[in-house]
Amino acid sequence: MKLIAFSWQPDWAQTPDHWLDRYRAALADADADRDSLLVFPEYAALEAAFYGDVSLDARGWMTRGADHFDAYCDGIRTLVAETGATILGGSGFARSGDGIVNRALFCGPEGEGYVEKRTPTPYERAIDMAAGAPTPLFDTRFGKVAALICYDSEFPLLSRRYADAGAEILLVPSCTDTEHGAMRVEIGCRARALEGQMIVAMSPLVGEVPECDVVDVNFGQAGIFAPPDGGFPASGILATGTKHFQSTAVLDTLTESVAEAHRGGAVSVKTHWPETETGRETGEKAVETLKFI
Repeated sequence: MKLIAFSWQPDWAQTPDHWLDRYRAALADADADRDSLLVFPEYAALEAAFYGDVSLDARGWMTRGADHFDAYCDGIRTLVAETGATILGGSGFARSGDGIVNRALFCGPEGEGYVEKRTPTPYERAIDMAAGAPTPLFDTRFGKVAALICYDSEFPLLSRRYADAGAEILLVPSCTDTEHGAMRVEIGCRARALEGQMIVAMSPLVGEVPECDVVDVNFGQAGIFAPPDGGFPASGILATGTKHFQSTAVLDTLTESVAEAHRGGAVSVKTHWPETETGRETGEKAVETLKFI
């Protein structure tokens, strides 16, 4: 079984189905089949709205994106039916009650569910994007799969909940408009792999879409990470794509890598983490401050 993380560059078109043709070609190039687990980036779903003559501000793109989100999800379902692959589609704006959240469809031949961004960034809060709902852990033929969208990956306790529930693979769609942001997400992904003894795949949006304020400039590099321990590389980096360009990071030994991550080596951060939590295992008091001024 294999894991494929895409660095994806959206394309502007004159027809609403252009994006689906591009995805179909990308899946063919990646030899996606029933033994493939794929992840596309944060805000990649907006590409379904990238056609025609459009001029909108960020809030306008929230509305237009939400208007096209269901059509994008239908396209992902079509690709799953055609290939047999399991796909975490790109996230996008979607309506939830009276608000709009950042949502992605996780879809396989056996069923589907949604992933939502729990922690909006300051930019997303400024355009009034709502916080998403908790995401389930998906029990799949690849293992137990969790997903955290971009900024959520920078918060260890969100990942820890999934690790405690048995997560073996963590998918992280991302979208960042600076190299600093791309590196923050990568550092978060690599830390989550270490802490949770899991395989983590980062899938960033790349390139420029000057017509859309939300994703006008995008940086990143697809990557697949493991704990830097046991039989893994000392860096913990299992695969990478081309930095800032559309490409893929591919792990052809997903099943074996999941088992190796569980097995561990010199350390076991996941096992020993409870011992470090104040008030749980150790009975320690809150951290004291000693003044030297």
